Amino acid sequence: MKIGILGVGHLAEYLVQGSSKAAVGVEFVLSPRSGDKAARLAETYRCAVAESNQAVVDQCDMVLVCLPAATGLALLQSLHFRDGQSVCSAMAGASYAALTEAVAPAEAFCAMMPGFANAFSAGPSLLYPGDAEWEAFLALLGPVHRFVDRQAFETAAVFGAMSGASIFLLRHLARWYERQGLDAMTARRLVAETFRGNAEVLLQSDLGLDEIAVGVTTPGGITEQLVGVLDQRGALAAWDEAMDAVLARMVPGR
Repeated sequence: MKIGILGVGHLAEYLVQGSSKAAVGVEFVLSPRSGDKAARLAETYRCAVAESNQAVVDQCDMVLVCLPAATGLALLQSLHFRDGQSVCSAMAGASYAALTEAVAPAEAFCAMMPGFANAFSAGPSLLYPGDAEWEAFLALLGPVHRFVDRQAFETAAVFGAMSGASIFLLRHLARWYERQGLDAMTARRLVAETFRGNAEVLLQSDLGLDEIAVGVTTPGGITEQLVGVLDQRGALAAWDEAMDAVLARMVPGR
């Protein structure tokens, strides 16, 4: 599998790192943007670095777009794609219609992933529409969710922001324990292991979410107390408001 990457920032680095652990080899051709990072990835993971963005497109039938959404579409419009190519965009907020127009006559796909978790092959990826080759690549980086409905994909894609925000939540909780006297590593592991354990409950239990919530809440107990304070402060409802705002930004009119 040979994939060209346009935009060599943090996301591209995570994806290259994650796929490098796979038994199936992936050959990457990187754009020269962020020259130092591209050179480091080339040395560490034996990637090739092209002379230009157009050279990336010319060398690869599969092209992964990791450009900033604010400038990415304009850059894609300046490149020449060919029939038979497959272009997958990981640009948050770039519409499928705009992507399709920008890369024509190549076939367009949209993806979303958390990024850092993919470096450890532990992060889910979304793909719209489905495609066997892109699914095979994304499967090297974690679970893949294939969508046939564009609106469902756009809604699910908000998880990219949710994932990043959850890191801030985990950091905030770990720092609370540190302020109470726990050493930093114990605090970090305690928070991470707790959330990982609860994630496994959601993945493996056959119970509904409400049943799980009831099962972990003793009437008059400490969980009920903590959730009650959060509800009083609007902390949980604020997540709805924030995710609504992200969806409205990514999909104007939704």
